[in-house]
Amino acid sequence: MPELPEVETVRRDVSLRYAGHTLVDIAVTGRRTVRRHPPTELARLTGQRLVGVGRHGKYLLFEWEDGRVLVVHLRMSGQLLAAAAGDPRALHTHGVLVFDGVGELRFVDPRTFGELFLATPGSGTGPDAGLPALAELGHLGPDALVVDAAHLQAALARRRAPLKVVLVDQRALAGLGNIYADEVCFEAGLRPDRAAGSLTPEEVGRLAGSVRTVLEAAIAGRGSSLRDLQYRDLYGKPGRYQLDHKVYGRPGLACPGCGQPVQRVRMGARSAFVCARCQR
Repeated sequence: MPELPEVETVRRDVSLRYAGHTLVDIAVTGRRTVRRHPPTELARLTGQRLVGVGRHGKYLLFEWEDGRVLVVHLRMSGQLLAAAAGDPRALHTHGVLVFDGVGELRFVDPRTFGELFLATPGSGTGPDAGLPALAELGHLGPDALVVDAAHLQAALARRRAPLKVVLVDQRALAGLGNIYADEVCFEAGLRPDRAAGSLTPEEVGRLAGSVRTVLEAAIAGRGSSLRDLQYRDLYGKPGRYQLDHKVYGRPGLACPGCGQPVQRVRMGARSAFVCARCQR
């Protein structure tokens, strides 16, 4: 958490507010926030104009006019919050980017798992058209929002692991986590604990459609904020899609499809929420 819909919501907000503006200052105080290179490397972005904000899976890609890319990974508790220069800073504010004319963009991360790092684009494009190829993200599979049935068929083929385990494997599919893997499996009528390689071509096609349907609905709902409210959008507001969850976090409650109680099933160290009647 956050997963693809939450990161995409933040991406759109950040792009609308900050793209086209010049970075006039950047300061990082968290020792873990920039850990792949010296924090002073970020100072080289000062004076650069932000030309676009991309995303691959759960990673945000800040693209600058000189071709460099600042990668932001929110991980468990990271937030990007808009603020005016004089606004009080929230506890656990570990990074501040100051833009001309539009104020500050603050990186807040209570658990300090998130990070910022500079990456230099390689030749060609990344796995999704229009995005730069970054060696640091080379381990990721295609973005879940644009994945098709052919890729899913190849990713699932001959896999004995449970379907959910494969869906949340960022090397196979970038962007899904616990919440949306469960919701996607319900939408597709498939049990998350089935062997991934047991799906028929028809079921894989249904799954691919469900991935797109659920993610687009969650983005329209501006993501999901759970009880801890760790996820908030650029303006500090929680998402709404948690109100539309069909199975995730609803053990014992009625399935919206058939009324049977939703169950929690375990798959080794991982668990999932499922309707035993609607999912096969």
